[in-house]
Amino acid sequence: MYNKILLKLYRSFIMLRVLFLVYLFLITVSISSQQPSNIFGVLNFNNSARSTALGGYVVAVTDGDASTAIQLPSNIETDNCGQLVLNYMNYFADSDYGSINYTFNSKKIGLISTSIIYCNYGTFKYSDPSGVFYGNNFSVNDVVAQIGHSKKLNKKLNIGTNLKLLSSFYEQYSAFGIGTDISLTYFDKESQFGSAILCQNIGRSIKDYHLSNLKENLPFNIQFSFNKKLTHAPLRFHLIYHDVQDWKIGSDNSLVTRNIFSQISYDFFNHIVLANEFLFSDNFQLRVGYGFQNRRDLQPASRPGTTGISWGVGFKVKNLKINYSNSKYHFAGTANNISLIKEL
Repeated sequence: MYNKILLKLYRSFIMLRVLFLVYLFLITVSISSQQPSNIFGVLNFNNSARSTALGGYVVAVTDGDASTAIQLPSNIETDNCGQLVLNYMNYFADSDYGSINYTFNSKKIGLISTSIIYCNYGTFKYSDPSGVFYGNNFSVNDVVAQIGHSKKLNKKLNIGTNLKLLSSFYEQYSAFGIGTDISLTYFDKESQFGSAILCQNIGRSIKDYHLSNLKENLPFNIQFSFNKKLTHAPLRFHLIYHDVQDWKIGSDNSLVTRNIFSQISYDFFNHIVLANEFLFSDNFQLRVGYGFQNRRDLQPASRPGTTGISWGVGFKVKNLKINYSNSKYHFAGTANNISLIKEL
């Protein structure tokens, strides 16, 4: 009996030590990564219709859905092996975004997740400074090759990392870069409580669009996620705190006068995303998410409507999972995202 107690205490000590080291690492990275960057915009998109429906950030649930592990590598688990994920989003202004992912178990390395992520920003026409068009077109594209790996620290705690090779082609200009994600996922299947820390897009460009030696940082982001499924109801609640590395995010109307307490509240809630999953059965789920920053930054003053709200459904037919999401960014249009998960 005493041996079991000592073993549990030792495992708890190891887990706390790992979390403390990760915490120190995140602080170090956040201090050194404050420079904003707009390079490789494809990194700001989501790779899963399920995540998009829940507000667009990490889902700290290990339930055999391989699509959530593309963004959160510590979600790569044995149940994901053999799953092929196809993701497509029809975005605004003729932009298309998609990814393909496959997870397998290597005997030498362990669990491996491989992805190709692609974004086409549409076709543009050549013109001179006065606005006269030449009649020719050019395209703008981003491509990411990604490989992820995870390791189980104990029964409930996983650590994972993604390595990203980035390329961007804007007419005759090109840029290349390298980046990584590091994450921890804690999920207790008995209590159905989960949490995650994601340190996303650590890296920089190797070659920039211009000829100078200046290298740009990737759009770095630290995210915390918590979720809990109710014991006697088919509901799972999600709380996400994103952009930990930067207190003031989003656009702020400088004409609005706020006292110090309302300003602190405004800045704090800009980081918050709230989401719910209605788990009616293993074959059908309904999801909804609300992002405070998207609501405040993107809503028009005259007709806010449902701006900032996303929703989606998920259902399973035999060995095929289909996830769909609809995100409202403006009353002029919405973004539709669909993910197909096939067990091969």
